[in-house]
Amino acid sequence: MDKPVLGILGGVGPLATALLMRMVIEKTPAQADQEHIPMIVFNDPQIPDRTAHILDRSKPDPLPEMARVARWLAEAGADFIAIACNTAHFYYDGIAAAVDIPVLNIMEETAQAVCSSAPEVRRVGLMATEGTVASGVFETYFERRSVSLVVPEARDQQLLNELIYEKVKANRPYDPLELLNVARRLRGRRCDAVVVGCTELSVVFRDLAPTERPSWLHDSLDVLAARCVEVARGT
Repeated sequence: MDKPVLGILGGVGPLATALLMRMVIEKTPAQADQEHIPMIVFNDPQIPDRTAHILDRSKPDPLPEMARVARWLAEAGADFIAIACNTAHFYYDGIAAAVDIPVLNIMEETAQAVCSSAPEVRRVGLMATEGTVASGVFETYFERRSVSLVVPEARDQQLLNELIYEKVKANRPYDPLELLNVARRLRGRRCDAVVVGCTELSVVFRDLAPTERPSWLHDSLDVLAARCVEVARGT
């Protein structure tokens, strides 16, 4: 095989994993099957819930299973790995240490993309799981760039929780405008940009019509997919 192989650590959650695969395919400038990027996907929905462990350390730790999946991907022939979950990046150092191949960091890539697209950005709103918000991990990547992070008010965080856990993960119907309305309220709190920082919310974001996606709203999964293509193509 003459192309780098992308390994996807998936199942966190399953629908977001499938969407990442699709986005990588759609972003690849290919004219034939043979020009696409080879992928190895381990869709492991048995990985313990990341938010549950971050909020309560007595709950099952997802790191051992995620590290095992990363090793499996490397042993199967992956040249680099992408993780289809923002909250999982709380455990990024442990996952990266488990393998000898590069592991892309969705938070680092998103912070870089947002700040590069608009150098004047100083306040960024974050729509994510309670675990991501509580961990403060996303903040560190923006703070390195002198950007402060703004999180939703309690009622909006609850709405996001419902979208993530009670609708997308549960395969139940949802209204994508609910996500857009939370984003608009963050924007109204003097945010220069807003990040879709949960891959389940990326599924919802994808269902917005292109005309409903404002330029200041950035999808982290879209950023990760674009970076996967860049790495695979050596650009």
